[in-house]
Amino acid sequence: MALSPRRGTRAPLATLSAEFAGRWRTMSGRERRLVLVAAGLVALALVWLVLLRPALRTEARAPQRIARLQAQLALARSQADELARLAAQPPVHAQAADLGDAATRWLRAHGAQAQAASLPGSVTLQVQHLPASDLADFARTARQDWAAQVASAKLRLDGGAQGSSLSGSLELQSQQAASGTGADTASGQAP
Repeated sequence: MALSPRRGTRAPLATLSAEFAGRWRTMSGRERRLVLVAAGLVALALVWLVLLRPALRTEARAPQRIARLQAQLALARSQADELARLAAQPPVHAQAADLGDAATRWLRAHGAQAQAASLPGSVTLQVQHLPASDLADFARTARQDWAAQVASAKLRLDGGAQGSSLSGSLELQSQQAASGTGADTASGQAP
């Protein structure tokens, strides 16, 4: 007999167990079979609700999710290749405009929210909701129209319904400033 912390009283579980055993002994064979069938049905319902149904639902949704993630991966890879190709091109000397204002206007025109912090020769942009498909166009525009290049990008995919937009920071570096520092060092090393 299981005793509860209070001396001399039975634990509630032990009381229920003893009561159930007494009722079980008084049941006829037909009643016992009905109780076992009902318990089996409850067990099957629990197995269905807890184990099988969620697994089957996940299995049904997996192909669409995999296809969507593979498409996002392909887009990210193509943009990384485009950014690497643009970074390898020689500098283009274009109009001398305020890089931060031009980049902010371009991003806002393409549906992103942006703020620029300018330093001599570079601009750091805080970007929200930039469509992922526009990232390579932004890098190309920076190189061709503003004589700048994307020096670093720390972006993450936004969650929610838009799923294919990016937020984070982009750093643009003026190619004149980058090539100017390289020219100074090269001329400083010449005899």
